[in-house]
Amino acid sequence: MNNAIEQFRNAIQSAGLIPPAMIEPDGKLHRFASNGKRGDDAGWYALHEDGVPAGCFGDWRTEQSQTWRADIGRTLTPEEDAAHRAKVEAMQREREAEKARQQAESASKGVAIWEDAKPAPVDHPYLIRKGIKPNGARLHNDALVIPMRAGGELHSLQLIGLDGEKRFLTGGRVTGCYFSIGNHKGAAALCIAEGFATGATVHEATGCPVAVAFNAGNLGPVAKTMRERFPDTSLIICADDDAATNGNPGLTKATAAARSVGGLLAIPDFSSDRPEGVTDFNDMASLRGLDAVRRTISSVIGSASLETDITDVTDVTDVTDVTNENRGASDDAEGVTSDIESDVTGVTPEPIIPDESKRPCFKVFDKWQKLPDGSKLNPGVWYFYVKHGKRETPPTLIQQWICSPVHLEAVTADEQSNNFGRMLRFIDTHGKWREWSMPMELLRGDCAELRGELLSMGVLIDPNAGRNLLAKYLQWLTPKRSVRCALQVGWCGDSFVLPDTVIGPKASSVIFQSGERVHDEHTRGGTLAGWQSEIAGRAVGNPLLMLALSASFVGPLLACCNGESGGIHFVGDSSTGKTTVIEAACATWGGTGYRRSWRATANGMEGAAALFNDCLLALDEISECDPKEVGAIVYALGNGRGKQRASRTGNARGVTRWRVMVLSSGERTIATAMAEGGFRAKAGQSVRMLDIPAVRRFGAWDDLHGLSSGAAFADAIRRAAVAHHGHAGRAFLEKLTRDPRNFCELLERFKAVDSFSADSGEGQDKRAAGRFALLALAGELATEYGITAWPEGAATESAAEGFKAWRSTRGRGNDERRQILERVSGFIERHGDSRFSDMNKTNDLQVRDRAGWWRDDGCGRVYLFNSEGLREALKGFDFKRALDTLQEVGALPKPEANGERAKAHRINGRVAKLYAIRADKLEADHGA
Repeated sequence: MNNAIEQFRNAIQSAGLIPPAMIEPDGKLHRFASNGKRGDDAGWYALHEDGVPAGCFGDWRTEQSQTWRADIGRTLTPEEDAAHRAKVEAMQREREAEKARQQAESASKGVAIWEDAKPAPVDHPYLIRKGIKPNGARLHNDALVIPMRAGGELHSLQLIGLDGEKRFLTGGRVTGCYFSIGNHKGAAALCIAEGFATGATVHEATGCPVAVAFNAGNLGPVAKTMRERFPDTSLIICADDDAATNGNPGLTKATAAARSVGGLLAIPDFSSDRPEGVTDFNDMASLRGLDAVRRTISSVIGSASLETDITDVTDVTDVTDVTNENRGASDDAEGVTSDIESDVTGVTPEPIIPDESKRPCFKVFDKWQKLPDGSKLNPGVWYFYVKHGKRETPPTLIQQWICSPVHLEAVTADEQSNNFGRMLRFIDTHGKWREWSMPMELLRGDCAELRGELLSMGVLIDPNAGRNLLAKYLQWLTPKRSVRCALQVGWCGDSFVLPDTVIGPKASSVIFQSGERVHDEHTRGGTLAGWQSEIAGRAVGNPLLMLALSASFVGPLLACCNGESGGIHFVGDSSTGKTTVIEAACATWGGTGYRRSWRATANGMEGAAALFNDCLLALDEISECDPKEVGAIVYALGNGRGKQRASRTGNARGVTRWRVMVLSSGERTIATAMAEGGFRAKAGQSVRMLDIPAVRRFGAWDDLHGLSSGAAFADAIRRAAVAHHGHAGRAFLEKLTRDPRNFCELLERFKAVDSFSADSGEGQDKRAAGRFALLALAGELATEYGITAWPEGAATESAAEGFKAWRSTRGRGNDERRQILERVSGFIERHGDSRFSDMNKTNDLQVRDRAGWWRDDGCGRVYLFNSEGLREALKGFDFKRALDTLQEVGALPKPEANGERAKAHRINGRVAKLYAIRADKLEADHGA
């Protein structure tokens, strides 16, 4: 045994998880401190003395653990294996019995202390420091005593010393226990908070009853207990915002708790100048007052009953936690009871098997149910009914298993009270709980599609009974809770919906609803820190990479700034790093499944745009797209709405809508891709997708950050995007959804920056400048939120560099005007000698398909177009508008008094109305 202990000690040391412990060879559970001192519950180990030296060790605080076995390479004999299993089972029973014994001792000790304690004085140092009232707490040996109850019984105590140090009774139960403050009757909502001081602050600020859960991990169990007791009451989870702690456990656990019960989430608001160390609503009250706490929680629930004056709700009786004849009940006052703590006693529990009078009915069992006759019902949804026999045959009571456990949690519907569904909570094949908002339309017909979706998510369904009874069960009763559903990714009110989560102050009251289970775009991998160092960090000194990362944050801002969809298109030769830039931007939101291809029809691209609503739509390699489709796709993406289609009855169907920021790449510009299909790129298309040349010092890069080549740099970015993705976008949304600033005003400030000024004054240049200003705003916000770790102003500089690169490819001014002049000039170059002739030659040869004549004057050559020739040259443009453009640049004389642009000219003895175009004016600086 000593040798096994030495091996175990060596395993602990080599793991580097915790320092060596002082181990005693008794085979029992031990705890030890990270500093080597006993009595500190920081770490633990378990050593099994059963002939197979093995054990496990870990750290309570980090929840890390590691297993160990001395004979890892040896196969156990059947006898050894059986003995080992029996030993482990016996140890488990022993540990469970020991745990039950400790909890019973703690409960008994807690009752004795509670009964001996006196009402806490209002001048207790901890209460004064926290600025709260006793709220039912008692005093024992100078320590505040907070009872921890569940099921109406006192299980343990929390003791808070004069200096604020908190401790629990050793071995006492914590999970599911809570302390209630206030009375539920007539309350607008019931709040759940982590700590006593936070709960007292919330109650005194709002008048709402509060359940204190004692720690973040216990918020979920307490919330579920409150939901079972008060199914029709709004639950508000009052989170601690542990922003300085890795993973923000307070906010993370509170969000999960709120989602599990369909509750609301309230987060303390410390404003932009948040002091260090503040985390909860008690800290917020100290900084900004109780009224600020009340307003924050009131804004979450939107209840007028919380909008009363503070003095009306703080004068409450400091009497709480009164139960009905349960041990440890409070006797602070007479005739006052708390609905949170009250248990119904003397009621016979409902039998597992309902009698004939209660049938037909459905029941859901999460665990095996033991019946009086010794048989068992397996977990799942059961249908109990009566089968009546013929004539005098007695009826038969039958129970039918339908599927594994599926609970109906809430009714879902959109803001217009359409698209109804059911929020289902169920256990998958691996025994894990999942949630899914099921559209009610899946219940049509034979429900095969519904069963397929549930089967794919791990629900087990009886092949026979499940065909009809499952649909019947899902419509048997209507849940009392109602949750708003969102059918698309993106904004829903002030919260942002992703397929697997909702982010925002009211996230728990919204759920994503889809008839499809596969949504592999918004996945997560690695860490935010890894993304920051390996992707965002390498963007410093690389304007194109920084511009793409800034663009990845633009999608959620479009709605905030009343912006329109559109994007940027990186153009460059093969293997320069264009695709890598796109992949880096995709890592903001998801992994390898996020990027899409240009290889699609306009109709198919509508579905893709809707899938990435209010996010980033990344399209790679425009050469894969049919040139005939490019123009339609660009217009559709920029317009933000799909094609109007008819239903089977001929009526108009709903139009698909979206807002997206598009990042695209290819070896050809948008105009070149369209030209290959025989189409002219219109000005509106070129402004919706801005061409940016991906030509820098090393392909698409300027700074290789110590790597040997541009290819090595691109490989490093691609590897990082695979390893670390999906975190930055969510972190950005966590901040954005709680940022109260006016983003339209912020955008106007960025547009006013000299770098984004449109000197020509043309609308197209201004639109492009506005797009780059929005890119700058998004990048600077991500920097301000602490996501990118870029220097302040770096994102603005990269956006200005992008604007400069865009202008270098097109010149200045109106793109359509330039195209008109180029079109007429090109027509003259192609046909000047074949379709035009000298107007002064009387013996002019016959010209086939004549477009006009020419003449020379002292200023140069003038081409006299006939109407058909000029209309051919300007095909695709509005003819009158094109004539206006030619006149503006001086290529066409001003019209006659009657407004006619074509003037009379004598040609070979006859008069013809011709348009006189000066060729030298077509070659001028078009944008000047």
